[in-house]
Amino acid sequence: MSKAHSKCMRAVDYPPFGSNRSCTRSLLQEIIDIVEKCHAQVPFVSLQLLLTSLPIDQLDTLVASHFPTPGSPLTLHFYTESIDQIKRLREINRILSTTGNIHSNFVKILKHHHPIPSDHAAFLVLRNLNSLDECIVGKMEMVENALWESLDDYPDQAKRRLKILMNRVSSLDTTSAIKGLKHVRPLDFMTLNVGCWVNDEIVNYFVTKWCAASGHTLGLSSFFAPKCLFLPGTSTPRNGYLTKADEATVERWCRKAMIKQNLQTWDSVFIPINENRAHWFSARIDFQRKRIDIYDSLQERCLNNREKPPLLRRNANLMLVLLWVTEVFSRIRGKEIDLKKNAESGWVFDPHFKV
Repeated sequence: MSKAHSKCMRAVDYPPFGSNRSCTRSLLQEIIDIVEKCHAQVPFVSLQLLLTSLPIDQLDTLVASHFPTPGSPLTLHFYTESIDQIKRLREINRILSTTGNIHSNFVKILKHHHPIPSDHAAFLVLRNLNSLDECIVGKMEMVENALWESLDDYPDQAKRRLKILMNRVSSLDTTSAIKGLKHVRPLDFMTLNVGCWVNDEIVNYFVTKWCAASGHTLGLSSFFAPKCLFLPGTSTPRNGYLTKADEATVERWCRKAMIKQNLQTWDSVFIPINENRAHWFSARIDFQRKRIDIYDSLQERCLNNREKPPLLRRNANLMLVLLWVTEVFSRIRGKEIDLKKNAESGWVFDPHFKV
């Protein structure tokens, strides 16, 4: 036993776990706090329940009963209830996200002690909380998928709901930045409508937000593609010889994004692409999985593309430019690759990945 834990032998009663050591008391309190916060969201969660061995099927049933199917997707209630459930499920998932750290800290402490009954009880509760989190995430994905499918299956309903949202936006001061969203104004959302496309400010804000949060994906600005991937003023991919100056331009954009997202290292790159100032699609370079994929959600284009050989598909020429860009990025990462001369590189290229 280490000197740091030599004074932890004395047992202290800490209901409902029973006798425990002083060095684990703060961790037990963290568990109790998590359970109380979960109970406020889903009343069936209690320490009494979690101190019993719970099959994940039982927890799944409890979660399903507390978050019932909102009803017919043709009703406004379905939409509002789905949004409410998603928000609550996300909050529960956020609360439960700390259980892994608590478990790790318990394991570290037990390296200096022999387990006692309260330790086993704590691990049982943590295991049940982890299973509960799995059920919560599964239910959240189910509700989200049902909501997105309803918007696709009933476009008239989706259009009406979108109109309601946009009417709310139009009543705001459309020229001032939205609180917490630097450079994004209500006016920027006015293009969000059926048959319309969001503008650069919205795309760039969320690319930066999501990629920075990922911790491993470098998100480039929407202005990167027209500057580095396409011929000036067109939606035609570059071809022919690419100069050292072109490579230097790519490097500048890359390093600028690294600074903006505070990323020192990254294993993938996300590139938003706008076509003719209307349709958005994107490309992703994944160095870990050795893949370059182009994502384009236009259904007719996707179906037509997939019937053609890869080299004859739309975006095939863009893919060739992305091969060159990938080599430039690899040098910035410090792990240079050569895709032109190495046919056995193991990389996969899909000019129209199924969305």
